[in-house]
Formats: sequence, structure tokens, C-alpha cells
Amino acid sequence: MPETPVLIAGGGVGGLSAAVFLAWYGVPAMLVERHPEPSTDPRARALNPRTMELYRAVGLEEAIGQVRSPIADHTIVAHAETVAGPELRRLPNRLDTGPDPLSPCRWAAIDQNQLEPLLRAHAVEVGADVRYHHEVVAVDNRPDGVVAVVRDHRTGRDERVRADHLVVADGAHSPVRRMLGIGQESSELLARKVNVYFEADLREPLDGRKIVALTVRNPAVHGFLTSIDGAKRWRFAVSLRPGDDVADFTEERCVHLLRTAIGVGDLPVVIDRVSDAPWEISGQVADRMCAGRAFIAGDAAHVMPPVGTFGVATAVQDVFNLAWKIALHHRGVAGPGLLATYETERLPVARHTTALTVERYGLLNGKPGNPRESAIRQRAAMFGYTYPEGAVVPDGTAVPTPVEDPDHPTAAPGCRAPHIALERNGTTLSTLDLMGRGLVLVTGPGRRGANLSDARIEHHRIGDTLHDPTGEFARRYGITDDGAVLIRPDGFIAWRSPATPRPDVLSAVVDQVLFR
Repeated sequence: MPETPVLIAGGGVGGLSAAVFLAWYGVPAMLVERHPEPSTDPRARALNPRTMELYRAVGLEEAIGQVRSPIADHTIVAHAETVAGPELRRLPNRLDTGPDPLSPCRWAAIDQNQLEPLLRAHAVEVGADVRYHHEVVAVDNRPDGVVAVVRDHRTGRDERVRADHLVVADGAHSPVRRMLGIGQESSELLARKVNVYFEADLREPLDGRKIVALTVRNPAVHGFLTSIDGAKRWRFAVSLRPGDDVADFTEERCVHLLRTAIGVGDLPVVIDRVSDAPWEISGQVADRMCAGRAFIAGDAAHVMPPVGTFGVATAVQDVFNLAWKIALHHRGVAGPGLLATYETERLPVARHTTALTVERYGLLNGKPGNPRESAIRQRAAMFGYTYPEGAVVPDGTAVPTPVEDPDHPTAAPGCRAPHIALERNGTTLSTLDLMGRGLVLVTGPGRRGANLSDARIEHHRIGDTLHDPTGEFARRYGITDDGAVLIRPDGFIAWRSPATPRPDVLSAVVDQVLFR
């Protein structure tokens, strides 16, 4: 029976990112994906700065930044009765490619069908065993590991695979999550859509506008238009009416619906294809994200409306959180309790982010509300999500929950480490670049010579080779010049101390964070 430390079910962005992150931490993984290749649909069209911070940590920021979506320079999110008609409402665009003072990273304008092949190639390069045409069809979740039946769809052959841990990232309908007996919290179905892919010259009805998404609603048709290639290839997601079925979307009907939506009755239209099945827009969160040695991540754990790129962002956050914990447990550095904190930390974030995207979807579809306030809440969710409980040691500071104001970060245990520009050997870096393969202790400039050696941590002192040109580090991190902060591999504060800790105190804190 083949064995692997980690088996990953699902090869979308979440699964592929898990394979990349685990490999970076030195943990071999086998990934199985039932489809024959990565996604060919653009789907998510950008990565937010917090997501890019996580890819930056494993050396992928530059490679991702070299790829550009065909709609990278598109800016418009709007409502209209028809594409050719006047806009009824324009909303703030989620993508701002300019610098943000909160992060060393910018938005990356990359489509999902560009990102997945990049992640796949990198995962294979760093040693992950990536198998397309393969699917987990049965799971035996045991106390000492997982035994899965993996089917090769090319041959029909089944093989039993043993893994210490299983990462379930097989999408919104997740067969593996259901095999594990994990349900979902009920949610209102917001819409059922059918994607119609077509070619047409829309320069005249768009009148020079470069759209990210244009929602159309009139008595005959409701849906939203997005560009595939930034020129002549398009996708129109048609909302199904009661009684509609995919089979009803003949070429003739699709042409009629598109002309009605665009507002040009004789527009030449070529239908490329219609999606095989409807897809649903809803907000759903799994009842649990852990079941023994299995961990649920990405769309398998939380289904969100497609707004603000939060689906991809939350999936990447999930698997990064999980990867460093599995890695430290795999190396014998951390106890099993650290793995349990995956659900403790990530499930509340999933619930909050899902509710936020449901609200945002309502605004995009004409429900009353304040779009700018919603955009502010989205930015807070991007940078300010918190872990009030989990792999942290409280210092008595109340941790804002579910998010903190990212423009006024507390740097309390359970919060993201604030970005500050530092210098090392004449090179500028971020405090977030101190994220390592284990815990990192950063001490202020006020105390020299403290013996803080511990094989489980990396130690940096401001004022040695690491310099704080603005003098802001201690204040922004809520410590004195003699203080210290312990930063987790995902860039969250695990603990802080107003004074440089004694070695025995530090050792006890590290034991607590790692559940030793």
C-alpha cells in the first residue's frame, strides 16, 4: 500500500497551494484531482495583497506577478438594464493595483486558469506527487491516519493509499466531506446560473468601458457579463427562472437572451458553449473543518458568492494555516493539539467572510445598502481577520473579533503582524518577511546579549543586522524597546512580552503555542 505523509483530495487553487506550502515546509504530499487538467475557466480574476503575502512567503510572488489577466486594466463593476443602456449604478472596484501601506504586496491581476497551471508546475518542481484523472472514492478515517481508495479514471483501477493526514479540498459539492459525515450550515440559495460562453464585438454597446462585471436586469433576462479575453470572448451567467433547465438553453434561445441582455437586437453572436450543469450562488459553511486526521479546506469548507476574490483568498489562508501546523507536527516539534487549532481558528473566519460576501453579493444585485461601507468591511476582512483562540498565548489585550481595524492594528496575540519596512544589509524588507518555517522571535533594540537560543525558534534582534529606520517597530507592536514578539509562520502574533523574556519563560511559551 503506498504511503504519504499528506494526501490532498482536490487540485484547485486550494489543493495545489496546499501541495506547494507543504513542500516548502519539507512535507511530501500526494495530490489527486479527478479532472484531466487544471481549470480552463478564468473564474477568480485576481489575488488580494494578503493572499500574495502568503505566496511571497514561499517565493512565488514574483512568478505570479509576471502573469497578467487579459482584464488586468479593467475597472468597472456596474448595473444596467442592458449593456448598451445607461448604467443604473456603479460600485467601487475590488482591484486596486497601487501600493497599500498595510502590506509589502499588491493586488495580482491573474486569472484562475493562469494561476492553477503555475501552482501545478511549482508543486511538481518542489517534489509533490500530483495526479490528475485520479479521485478519492472512499475514506477510512482512523485514529492513526487515513486510508483512502484512489481511483485512476484512465484505467478504472482502484488503489488504497495510506496517509498521516488528509486535506479535503475537492470543491463546493465535496464528495469526500460527505464521506466523512460532515454537513453544512443551511443557507439561502441566492441564485442558480448557467454560463453561456460566446464571441461578439461589443465595442459599440460598451462604448469604451472596460468591465470587470456588468450586471444586467430587465423583464426578459437577468445575469452578469464578464470578459474572457478582454476583447471578443465573453461569459454571460444567466439566472435561471423557476422551471428552467440547462437543456432549455438551445443555441437559438441563447442568442435571443444575449441580444436582449446586450440591447442590440441584430448583434452577430457566436455561441461557443453552454455549461453542462447549473451552478449555485449561496453562502454555506461546513459544520466542522476537522474530523480526526482529515481537514476540510477551501470551497469544501465554505462556499461564497463570487465577489471580491474572497473564495480563493480564504482557501489559500486555510491551507497555509494548516500546512505549517502539519509540518511542525510531522517534524515532531509540535503536539497533536496544534492541529486541532486549525478548526478553532479558521471556522470563525469562514463564517464571517461568507456572511460578508453574501452581503456584498446583495449590493451587487441591487439590494439596499452602502457600497463604500461594504468595501471598508471587505478591506478589514482581508487584513484584519483575527484568531482570538488557537495557537496563541494571550497577553491580557482584548483581541478584536471577528476582525480588527487594519489601519489601527493592535499586534495582540491572535492578530496579524503589522507590516513595517525594515532594513538588512542595505536591503528593504517587511516584518512579514521574517515569517519562517517555524516560530520567529523578534526582540526590540533596547537589550543586548540576551541568551534566547531555542532550537524551535529563529531569533532576530532589531539593531543587530536588522534595522528599523522609522523607529516604529516597538510602538507599532505594542512593546517597549526591551520587549519581544513571537511570530508564527503565517505572520500572526503568537505572543508578546513588554520586556525581553527569560529563557525559561520563552521555553514555556513555545511549549504552549506548539501544544507540547
